[in-house]
Amino acid sequence: MFTLNARCSASDSGDFMLVTFAGCGALGSLLASRFIDAGHDVQVFQRPGAQFDALAANGITIEADGQRSAFPLAAVSSDAAKLAPSRLIIVLVKAYSTAEIEGARDVLSPDGIALTLQNGLGPADVLAGVFGDERSAAGITTIGSYTITPGVTGLGGWGDTVIGPWQAGTDISWIAEAFEDSGIPVELEDDPRPAIWRKLAINAMVNPLTALTGLRVGEARDRPALIDMMQRLGREAVTAAQRAGVKLDFDSIWEQNSRNLVRTAANKTSMLQDIEAGRKTEIDAISGSVLNYAESGIDFPYTRTIYSLLKSIDDSRGH
Repeated sequence: MFTLNARCSASDSGDFMLVTFAGCGALGSLLASRFIDAGHDVQVFQRPGAQFDALAANGITIEADGQRSAFPLAAVSSDAAKLAPSRLIIVLVKAYSTAEIEGARDVLSPDGIALTLQNGLGPADVLAGVFGDERSAAGITTIGSYTITPGVTGLGGWGDTVIGPWQAGTDISWIAEAFEDSGIPVELEDDPRPAIWRKLAINAMVNPLTALTGLRVGEARDRPALIDMMQRLGREAVTAAQRAGVKLDFDSIWEQNSRNLVRTAANKTSMLQDIEAGRKTEIDAISGSVLNYAESGIDFPYTRTIYSLLKSIDDSRGH
């Protein structure tokens, strides 16, 4: 249930800050609304377009449990020079657009951290190249959200959030506290890389199949043929992780995915939303990352088939 009661606990601490969201689509809007409700100010670094116009005019609107709530933004700009210095930048642009975050280099304060919660394996390395390992952090979230209209986001269901420093030993406990105070439960890990691989395996199982079938998460869950395909895709992703030196347990991954399929049943995956909106998908960052660890041209046949189908859709649209 989406409740607006985080402000009380955060207000008691009085530890407010200016948080910058780089990319404020559905997930960014949902997370930003929690920070705003807890008393933090939020500014948005957003590319021009319908979402930019809606955020600039009306702020963020969240629809949950049949009700809509509005959340004002401190600033919305496509020009980072017009944004104020910020101790925390949360990066949620599409994986293939991560390099564009370089424009916000000067927004991050000297003691600040840029945190990516994007899909795929590559964004954290790009972020570290812009801000430095010591000022970068990475993580994952399985919270579900979807765009209803520009500026209006639906809650698809709550999930798990894990974050960790990109450079071992960097203290980002204050970020975890800010998430918790904002009503977003978070697990803080010393190294976020295994969690990123776990999320990649889940994405690889679910996102492409919903994009190809047009089904919401709960609808896909109810189809045995898709469950079978999810498991095949998941096993290939686990094998890829092992080849990358990250040990994952398929049964554990599948248990987590099964919980997510229930908790986010109403959600449209980001890849399905991309297909519906005619945008480029993140198939390269997700299934493409798995295929990077294939040992031959016929290795990972299920992932390869899914990848080829979605790449063909992207190509046909000129992406």
